[in-house]
Amino acid sequence: MLILMRHGEASWDAVSDMERQLTPTGVAFVEQQRVRYQPPLASVQRVISSSYARARQTTALMLEGMTDVEWVIDDRWSPEASLSDAMDSLEEHWVENLLVVTHQPIIGYVVCFLLEGNTRFPEPLLPGQLVTLDLLWPGRASAIRLSL
Repeated sequence: MLILMRHGEASWDAVSDMERQLTPTGVAFVEQQRVRYQPPLASVQRVISSSYARARQTTALMLEGMTDVEWVIDDRWSPEASLSDAMDSLEEHWVENLLVVTHQPIIGYVVCFLLEGNTRFPEPLLPGQLVTLDLLWPGRASAIRLSL
């Protein structure tokens, strides 16, 4: 199972885009998501996140109470990353149960590519929103959306 998550709501009050922090609303919503998605999250073996502060904060909140989960920080999941870079990262870090915490627009393109095999209609994920996919290996149109 692959869980793709957009970081929680972040403040615009920062020196740079990389340093934007989660808002109190963003923190609260991510905590709600952790509780809501606890059953599938319990099986996560590895998390990949971008190095941006808001993605790292979201990841830390999602990992609260979880043990034995490897956390990989990979800049191939930054907002300006290419689909090719993100797919290379998925392949490099692939495990059976993986959580990726990232940004728009890359998350929308990856979801569309895995479900539809193209990037014509990127998934419009809101801050803190998750998509759960069933797939054996990350590739073009290789996934099925799970309803949890």
